[in-house]
Amino acid sequence: MQATLTWLDLTASDRDKMRRVLDLFNEQGTLDEMGLGNLRDAISDALFPGTSYIQTRLRYVLFIPWLYQRLETRRVRSVDVAHAARQAEVDLIGRLKQGEDKKGIIGVLAGHSLVRLPSSIYWSALTRWDIFRPQQSLSWYHSHFDALADGRVDVGRADDPGVMWSREAHWHPRMPEAPADFPREASFALTRDEADFLLGRLEERCAGTLLGWLARNGTDSPAEDSWKDPDALRAPQSIRDTIELARRFSLHVEGMPLLYNLIVAEHRREMLDSDDDGELISLFRTELTEWAGREAEEAQPFDPDLLWELVARRGGRAPHHQRRFMKVWSRQIAELDADRIADDPQIREMVTERELHLKGARARLTNKSRLMDWTPGVGVGRMDFRWVRVRQFLKDLHRGLAA
Repeated sequence: MQATLTWLDLTASDRDKMRRVLDLFNEQGTLDEMGLGNLRDAISDALFPGTSYIQTRLRYVLFIPWLYQRLETRRVRSVDVAHAARQAEVDLIGRLKQGEDKKGIIGVLAGHSLVRLPSSIYWSALTRWDIFRPQQSLSWYHSHFDALADGRVDVGRADDPGVMWSREAHWHPRMPEAPADFPREASFALTRDEADFLLGRLEERCAGTLLGWLARNGTDSPAEDSWKDPDALRAPQSIRDTIELARRFSLHVEGMPLLYNLIVAEHRREMLDSDDDGELISLFRTELTEWAGREAEEAQPFDPDLLWELVARRGGRAPHHQRRFMKVWSRQIAELDADRIADDPQIREMVTERELHLKGARARLTNKSRLMDWTPGVGVGRMDFRWVRVRQFLKDLHRGLAA
């Protein structure tokens, strides 16, 4: 059964927050079953601030301001801007479909029924990279739209409530102007001026991160994995430390969904008194043993304290139950031989208890209907921390810089 959320008398700000929560379900490598998404996101944000997995192409961070600037010029009222912006963004789909490069068009299948617009998908980048300078939410922008367009609003910056914005430009003053034929013609290819502007934003606003480093020092052909990218491995030590933490954490917890799927498959076979899942059980056992072998080859056991330090530095928190879960997992993995992990009673009990803690009555291991709805392989795979999207951003950026 697909999870859904229903809006019940929420403010616009509340809806923005809930949409950000929904974005997490689209992240590649999400370990929802074991509740590690907040740790994945802390590392992702430390490496690639302003990004998300549902972003696709870099030029959207210019498309959105250009479309809104056109609405400002037309003096659209605040009460009408959401509808007008939606129409403009939906129309953009058709314009992009006419181009040769169709990869990453948001809404290419949904068309006019598109629910999540590019503006909401990219708003985190627009604020984090200081392109939308008040650094407020999209709903705030809509509610202040006509006043901002007229230059008659005084607001405090979101990152410094003691400083008044006071009628300064709400879009970055050096942002390139829209091409003369936009939006009648639109493509994902950045011009040199546009790429230079975005390079400046990333260097200034993402300094000390892998995204900021690769914006200046990367190429248009990044490696398949961020921790194997030669330009990333030339970064300053502090950035390389975060890359290494990402690599080790991704490998270290790769076995969790494998073991969880193994336990679920075995439980379903027992409940149905059938051997239909026999091949799946064998597959999960084999993959779990192979993973444990790779983990054992690491020079040092994984140290969860490094993870808690990063989360704390970024102002986050790791609940006690999560810390205990990771501590026991790391200790057992370090002590057991690879071929013993699949049947270790303490790890099995811990994984089972973790699901019950997170899901309560909806846990598959206690809820028969949920068990029957199980999709084999759920959550399996290594986390990439949005690298697949950032790779495309870097390709777009460096191709533009070379134009």
